[in-house]
Amino acid sequence: MSSRLSARVVFATSAAFLLVVATTAHADSSDGYLKPAVKTGERLADVFSKTVSILGAGFDEYVKRVAGSADYTVSGVAADGISFDSDYRYDGFASGSGSYKALADGMTSCIKDKCSLDDETSGLLFNPLLWGPVPKDIHVGSTWTVNVAKSWEIGPPGTEQVRVVSLDPANGEITLAREGSGSGVSSDDEAREQAGKPVTITRDGKEIQVSVTPGTTHWSGYTTIRKGVIVGDVIMVERHVTMVAKTGEKFEGEQRSFTLLNLLKDDV
Repeated sequence: MSSRLSARVVFATSAAFLLVVATTAHADSSDGYLKPAVKTGERLADVFSKTVSILGAGFDEYVKRVAGSADYTVSGVAADGISFDSDYRYDGFASGSGSYKALADGMTSCIKDKCSLDDETSGLLFNPLLWGPVPKDIHVGSTWTVNVAKSWEIGPPGTEQVRVVSLDPANGEITLAREGSGSGVSSDDEAREQAGKPVTITRDGKEIQVSVTPGTTHWSGYTTIRKGVIVGDVIMVERHVTMVAKTGEKFEGEQRSFTLLNLLKDDV
């Protein structure tokens, strides 16, 4: 009896071990999920929004929102990048059209040969700026650490942990979770300072212009990507801020910023 029981235990344990090995040993190439595979003539569209809120004592809650949509037509695919013609609309602000090229590094965009780092929180295509060098082979549960060396749209330089939540090999679709923290200003902060546009809060109907000094920032979110195209993205960024008026009066607040993006159309 005991010897038969031991044999069953050994067999069951061995089978479980083999199952674990088989599960963890299988890995897919990350390029199949994250490298853009669009075609000339393909038409894509997305909708997006961004909200910034600061809540604290002694002032009315500060809230700014922007939302819009963009339509893209792939005008060319080459080894050095992908060219697009685009039309965009920011609700209540502006609309327009233009052409640009997303370079093969995934982080640089060029308009009429003038190139710049694409530091948007999210966009049409997978951007390694915020996801770091991805392991060549991945599986559900794969993790890696990203050193975010530069400020980005709503966040500062910092460190981020990325995890593979799900994989759909048949459709080339992957869902990633990200969580990170850092210190310093965002590129939105930098742009506002360069433009000389201070944050304006209100109290009892009176406007007060303030400078903003951020504390430690924390962010988290989920993103679904299909063959290099962003299907859905959400991220929440939170930080403490100290605001100082020209009079020297100081305000403390908790700021949260979030962006949402969803693919609206993908037609060949």
